Amino acid sequence: MRPLWRIHTALIVLVALLMGPAEAVCPPGDWNGDCRVDWLDLGLLASHWLNDPNQIDDPNQIDDPNQIDDPNHYATTDATDLAVLANHWRRTGCPIVINELLAHSHDISPDWIELHNVSSIPVDIGGWFLSDNEHDLYEFRIEDGTVVEPNGYIVFHEDTQFGNPDCPGTHSPFALSENGESLCLYSGADTRFPDCLVVERFGASETWVSFGRHMTSMGTYAFVLMSEPTPGQANASPLVGPVVINEIMYHPPGDTDTEYIELMNVSAGPVTLFDFRAMEPWRFTDDGGIDLVFPREPPVTLDAGEHILLARNGAMVRHTYGVPAHIQVFSWGSGRLSNSGERIRLLKPGDVDNAGARYWVEVDSIHYSDGTHPENSPDRVDRWPAEADGAGLSLNRMFPSQYGDDPDNWHATIPTPGSTND
Repeated sequence: MRPLWRIHTALIVLVALLMGPAEAVCPPGDWNGDCRVDWLDLGLLASHWLNDPNQIDDPNQIDDPNQIDDPNHYATTDATDLAVLANHWRRTGCPIVINELLAHSHDISPDWIELHNVSSIPVDIGGWFLSDNEHDLYEFRIEDGTVVEPNGYIVFHEDTQFGNPDCPGTHSPFALSENGESLCLYSGADTRFPDCLVVERFGASETWVSFGRHMTSMGTYAFVLMSEPTPGQANASPLVGPVVINEIMYHPPGDTDTEYIELMNVSAGPVTLFDFRAMEPWRFTDDGGIDLVFPREPPVTLDAGEHILLARNGAMVRHTYGVPAHIQVFSWGSGRLSNSGERIRLLKPGDVDNAGARYWVEVDSIHYSDGTHPENSPDRVDRWPAEADGAGLSLNRMFPSQYGDDPDNWHATIPTPGSTND
């Protein structure tokens, strides 16, 4: 007979596969910040509505989205707020999130996992579980009486906790993979937050570079490489550069072979697109089969501020747009950028696993859209500019040194391949 806990784990994982893991935020309508929608929230709504409905904080002026008073994200209290509350009545969210982790420590110091309480109440996470196995959520049990204060942080370490077989809570010791994997937080038998399952999937990383949560303009969180590790504190900004995807012509007029990608060195010094330790060049890929491997001999070097172009047909792009002779252009040959949107990646070599497989670290990654896919945004609004979809304009990155996988950092404008964006 299979142990009951294994059957329960299988059911939880099945639900996560079908519906996605529970959103690790408090539900809309949670006015008092306890991650539940109940009579306390109804009382607060009535108090605001009856006393002074126009004196609600404007959510656009609040840094922490979990502290927004008005559940429908407007600056006044009205019947719409009541509808939001009713629609989420008795709903419970996950007040604890996986906020940051270090998976590539090279044994000099341990891997670590940081959890963050996004609610306004203390949360006892004793009896919750951490695991790097989506099919066994019970690898490490958090000690009874472990409390995360409101908006607080707690850090767990590999050497003394989840990776230590002598730690009482360790059922199956684990370390985080520098080549990428999944990390799960599960509430176990906690009846306050039943079946709360948070899963963060992350890729390969370099030594001492952490992954962390970053809020985008769409109100969603990306789990991305961080500019510096900050265990026990608010996250730093995302890691950007040294080379970024700076311009995207994914749908030229007439659907010709003049599509291109522009890369830019945003660092203060030269960057060579070749890893001399791994003896492997960098590469550019997309979801549809494009795989451009940069030259080995000689390797490509970008000076500070320099641009290069990647194209399906380099000669046609150079001729069509009058690209100056000193701008390097590399052709990927087969494959085309998607006209509706996809993820494109600039990658550099990571480590090799025991089977000899090479892993790749993302230098930059953009999931662009043609502006017609509201289903990909929680508020049902596609913020990517539609004007770049076959109308002769390209997507231009407005602030190259800021996080790029966010539509608010892009606009549609006249193509400028090889030069500074408009």
